Amino acid sequence: MLTKIADQIWEAQVDLEMMGSWIVFPCRMTIIRLADGALMLHSPIGIDDALARDIAALGEVRYLVAPNCFHHLYLTKVMARYPEAELYTAPGLAQKRPDLDVTAEIRPDKHLPWAEEFTWFTLAGAPKMNEVIMLHKRSKTLIVTDLIFNMYEVRGVLTPWLLRCAGVWRKPGQSRVWRILTADRGKAKSSLKPVFQEDFERIVMAHGEVIDQDVKAVLNRSLAWMTA
Repeated sequence: MLTKIADQIWEAQVDLEMMGSWIVFPCRMTIIRLADGALMLHSPIGIDDALARDIAALGEVRYLVAPNCFHHLYLTKVMARYPEAELYTAPGLAQKRPDLDVTAEIRPDKHLPWAEEFTWFTLAGAPKMNEVIMLHKRSKTLIVTDLIFNMYEVRGVLTPWLLRCAGVWRKPGQSRVWRILTADRGKAKSSLKPVFQEDFERIVMAHGEVIDQDVKAVLNRSLAWMTA
C-alpha cells in the first residue's frame, strides 16, 4: 500500500522479522516521481504484485537506489521485477555484493541522471555503512536511511528492548551502533556540515515516523554524538 508523504513522494513499508517474530523492524521504501515522470525507488523493499500495480499507476520505475551498504536485502528480487531499471548504490556496496549489476556508485563528483532534482552527500568516516543522504529539492525532503531512527509503535516482544539498548526508543535519535561503525568521527562531522546548510522541511528515514516539525533542531539533537 502506498502512502503519500509530500509532492511527488510516496512511501511503502514492510516489516522485517528477525529471530522469528521476536524482533520486527518496519522498513520504508521511498518512491520519488521525477520531473519527466520516471520513478526512483529509494531503499527498495519486497514488492508483491499488488504493490507493483500501485507503483505502476504512478509511472515507470527507472532508477533503484541502495543508499548504504546495509540496505540491499531485497535488491535481487526487485531488480528481477524491474530489469530495465538502473541501479545506483552507496560507495562500497558493489564490492560487498558483486552479484549486483550496478550502474554507478553515488559519489559527490559523479554526474547522475537525476542530478538536477537532488543534492546528495556521502557520510564519511563510517566505511562499512557509507550512507548517502539525499535532498529532494522540489519537496524540500531530506531522505536518510539508517542515519537516524524515529520509532514509537512496533511489533515484536524484543523490539522495544533492542531500541532502548540502541538509545532510540520512542524518540528521534541515532543508534549507538554508529559508535561502533564510525572509524573517524571528525570526518563524519565534517561531512554532515553541508547537510545543515540546505533548506529542508521534513526528514524521511527508513525506520520510523516522518519528521516534519523543527526538523533541523531534531536532526541536530539526534546526531549529537557524531557532530559534537
